[in-house]
Amino acid sequence: MPIIEALCAHVERKATSWHVPGHKNGTLFEGLPSFFEWDKTELRGLDDFHHPEEAIYEAKLLLRQVYEARDSHFLINGSTVGNWAMLAAVSQRGDRIYVQRNSHKSVFNALEWLGLSPILLEPEIDPSTGISGNVSRETLEEALTTFPGGVAVFLTSPTYYGATARIEELLPFTTASGIPLLIDEAHGAHFGEAFGVRSAFELGATAVVQSAHKTLPALTMGAWIHERFTDDERRRLTRALQAFQTSSPSYLLMASLDFAREYREKWTVSNMKSVRTSHEHLHQQINQLTDITAFTFDDWSRMILSCEEYSGSQLIEALADQGLDAEFALGPHVVCILPLRSIEPFEQDTWINQIQLAIETLKAEGIPDKRYMEQPFMGKIKVSSLACPLDQLEDAEAVEQTFEQSVGLVSLETIIPYPPGIPLILRGERITAEHITMIEHYINTSIHLQGGEFLHQGKLRVIQEGIRE
Repeated sequence: MPIIEALCAHVERKATSWHVPGHKNGTLFEGLPSFFEWDKTELRGLDDFHHPEEAIYEAKLLLRQVYEARDSHFLINGSTVGNWAMLAAVSQRGDRIYVQRNSHKSVFNALEWLGLSPILLEPEIDPSTGISGNVSRETLEEALTTFPGGVAVFLTSPTYYGATARIEELLPFTTASGIPLLIDEAHGAHFGEAFGVRSAFELGATAVVQSAHKTLPALTMGAWIHERFTDDERRRLTRALQAFQTSSPSYLLMASLDFAREYREKWTVSNMKSVRTSHEHLHQQINQLTDITAFTFDDWSRMILSCEEYSGSQLIEALADQGLDAEFALGPHVVCILPLRSIEPFEQDTWINQIQLAIETLKAEGIPDKRYMEQPFMGKIKVSSLACPLDQLEDAEAVEQTFEQSVGLVSLETIIPYPPGIPLILRGERITAEHITMIEHYINTSIHLQGGEFLHQGKLRVIQEGIRE
């Protein structure tokens, strides 16, 4: 672990700090936690984050070998900056990008600020659960035919529920069109031969961004990119990462990424098979309980719970009251990310008891008057563009309209249920009655919404002379 070794050597010097940061190696005053002494800046022997030649460079080489990439890059601003940088590497202002409709808000923020034009690809819906999944081969083919001239396809795989795209089916279309396939694989840093689910990068994607901190032992915001860009695209990527990332990198974050890489590298098929067996045993135990169901998609470490008659938001609160903090709730479902290690029998017994108590608490409160609503899916049209181009929105005259009056007009706001951070309405998108139904439902059931300056007044900001059907 080159970065960790370099940090250890630096700490052992016990040198006096005449440099930033201001806590002075954790010695500014008594009582600072010990981790402060590891919080360094780019000093001699610790390398240069934006032009690595020593420890960081060696760590990058090791990371590249694990994921068999042409090159890999550490990210200390999360997958968000990786999404921005991948798009910047392959496009110029005004270019058209084919993008999955249920992508993370960071993707749509990048499209707007980079001046790109999105063609929206509607995901398929899992018929048994109603959960949105991935873009089909037919949808991608329709997009490339109906809206030709795009410079990249940008997809999310796995989804926040653990469903993966069929990369082998999609890649021939991007290859035939001569454009890169970019994947937000934020929740898939653990994918690979040992885990039993292949990464989109292994399957041929041009570049993927992975949030190591989501499933591996890295600190929050720790992520990385693996890519096989052309030389020109890599130069643009490097410039973008230097521009978008901080000039004061956290060595605590980088050390944790170095550790996560080594941890991931040591996995074996046999080891992960044992982990999977313990996870599946937990699912079986949960499914023996009454009124609750546990299931997974492709990522078997991501367990989805639903409790009959109750919303996901009610279930997640009941679980938290028993000491089980899940990832997020939406509609009738709660998404749980289990640890990537074997779950011991005593842990399973404890968790089952906590789940039972959570269910009993819900039942004691009675069946709620406000039932959950399924997630909104505008799935009738598989491929679409925005009603108003992003680069024209800033000059548009804005007005606040009631929810009812907003239907058919073009939104100047992006409305995002968070988590998981997938936009319900995009800036430049035409507002539908289904959008309004879902906004009102989220407000009534206290789902947190990001965006919407006047939501509390029952209004949306729209274009004054909105484009109507």
